[in-house]
Amino acid sequence: MSEIIVGRIVTITIAALGVFFGAAFGGSRSPPVAVKPIEVFQGEIVELKVSGIGLAAVEGQLGKETVRFYPSGRGTFSALVGVDLEAKPGPARVLVKGTQRAGGYRETQIALKIKPKAFEKESFSVPPEFDQLSPEVLERIHREQEQLTRVFSTSVPERLWENPFIAPVQGDISSSFGYRRVINDAPRAPHTGVDLKAPMGTEVLAANNGRVVLVGDFFFSGNSLVLDHGAGLYTMYFHLSEFRVQEGAEVRKGEVIGLSGMTGRVTGPHLHWGARLNGARIDPFELVKKSGGMSDKAFRSDAAADKVEK
Repeated sequence: MSEIIVGRIVTITIAALGVFFGAAFGGSRSPPVAVKPIEVFQGEIVELKVSGIGLAAVEGQLGKETVRFYPSGRGTFSALVGVDLEAKPGPARVLVKGTQRAGGYRETQIALKIKPKAFEKESFSVPPEFDQLSPEVLERIHREQEQLTRVFSTSVPERLWENPFIAPVQGDISSSFGYRRVINDAPRAPHTGVDLKAPMGTEVLAANNGRVVLVGDFFFSGNSLVLDHGAGLYTMYFHLSEFRVQEGAEVRKGEVIGLSGMTGRVTGPHLHWGARLNGARIDPFELVKKSGGMSDKAFRSDAAADKVEK
């Protein structure tokens, strides 16, 4: 097995699968391949590449989540693995099963080491009545969460995107990924995307090729749009003032999918941009940076950059 590190991309090539599907094939299941754990921070991604002679398909599993591999060359399959922003730090393993064209298969494991990330935090107090929601609103929120859960479980298996990913608008980051708030001494859910400055009516672009799987009005996120990029990868665009595409439409990278706004539970116009990979809530700028696009630092104002780096 070889490890290739380019910037913050980690690519694992399991050459040992060539042995699994060679002379050793037909015996008992091969033991896991011992490897040095790959370090991945909360909210970040790593790319895995598996290759072997006669390799026809590859499946992966990380905990309860499926890791979707897609063809990336002759006898080679790749997958993006995301680590949730609240994943428990410590060891984890990706179980990889490769199937040979002749019909047999072997399994191996790739060791990960999930590392904690220091996210920005803020604590403040508000009057109790400001933070209270009626039973009707709570029921609506519950229904909307169930709807999103269904959407995130139906990704098309094939990869639809093409590198690199692009940012949907060019505004500075006003609220960073993973941002934590403690209100009235009670921790709140972390910020699962990035807020980008965007004046009312700014054109919002598709970060990459995909299929529109959700268009709707939600309590917190307002006019919301979700793109399925295939292989378990989604991007989300919230608080829009207008939609420019319909549910079910196929879109191309850079296509205008909506206009920025301030719908939902917000105090001003901006775009909330999020990403989810095989169930993991990841920083969407991970897709931009690790696919050869621009660093997220180019989207931070000086004040925002200083605040995040502390």
